[in-house]
Amino acid sequence: MAVPAKRIDGIDFWRGFGLLTIFIDHVPENVFQHVTQQNFGFSDAAELFVFLSGVSVAVAYGTRFFDGETVGAVRAVLRRAFTIYWVQILISLLIIAIFVGAAALWHEDDLLEDADVVVSNPLQTTAAILALFHQLENANILPLYVVLLLMTPLLLAMARRDDRLMLAASAGIYLAARAFSLNLPTWPVEGTWWFNPIAWQLIFAIGIFAGRRLKRGGIAYDARLFAVCLAIVAIAAVVRTDAFGYALGLWQHVRDVLDFKTDLGLARLVHFLALAYVVYHSGLTGLMRRTRAFLPLCLIGRYSLPVFATGTVLSAMTELVETRAEAFSHELAFGVAIVAGGILIHYLVARGLAAWETNPEPSKA
Repeated sequence: MAVPAKRIDGIDFWRGFGLLTIFIDHVPENVFQHVTQQNFGFSDAAELFVFLSGVSVAVAYGTRFFDGETVGAVRAVLRRAFTIYWVQILISLLIIAIFVGAAALWHEDDLLEDADVVVSNPLQTTAAILALFHQLENANILPLYVVLLLMTPLLLAMARRDDRLMLAASAGIYLAARAFSLNLPTWPVEGTWWFNPIAWQLIFAIGIFAGRRLKRGGIAYDARLFAVCLAIVAIAAVVRTDAFGYALGLWQHVRDVLDFKTDLGLARLVHFLALAYVVYHSGLTGLMRRTRAFLPLCLIGRYSLPVFATGTVLSAMTELVETRAEAFSHELAFGVAIVAGGILIHYLVARGLAAWETNPEPSKA
């Protein structure tokens, strides 16, 4: 039996950071939303999440794949894809049940905004959810990950021949998706996937490329490239913040000509890669390793799937709480309490899973 690849705590830390950021950004009206990554650049936690997924695939499955255990590695990838698939189905059905139940209890049909299609035609929509063609708002990134994992054997096969071949093929697919507006359709509500997997596979492939480099001793430092990346990050921060309040309307004007999130806009991609390079070579991860936040975030990142599922359901529940808390006089304190409680639940879920993994069977007296 193959020995599992050793975990890299820096990956777990930044994955945990990304999970909490996604949760904060999805919780309605809270003060912490003003200090997350999306407020200081063109990218957000979604790019981080997908990129780290690619890195993790290279670390967890790539080693076995490239060492000749191709069949075993592919089976492991497909098992992971199936696990994520049923978690996505469970999340979707649970959120629908919560909103339908709340609407019936409080007699508020407005709560069925995202579930009304299920109520009107439950068999058809359930089939669509099972086929990943119907995705709820804020519960639409796991289907992307399922598709990316299904693509992983092909990406790894190309990487085994040459990493540059994999990146070139991935970039070609990305350009084709952008040039010909290629995306997967939704059904029964007409539209396309919010996270276009034909475009977003590029950042996943870049993650695999970076993960391969981590296994070989790290990503090389280049002073000129670092300076360019730092300039990109700084310019993006100036634009995104309206020059820190001195050029009101700057971001809105620039935003109108930038690419959107669905197709992994080029500005988003370039900004994230520049940010990742700067963070990697700035020593920030090492600095955070000396803080008290490092180990809890590592733990959250280690159990990313159940923690993400928890956060997705919690963010949906906060929408319901917000509709019943209109009379609450201290909105700031209320938002802080919701976010703080949610983060604590994230940690407790991860802590509980770690304890169960360490001692899965209760001790006998």
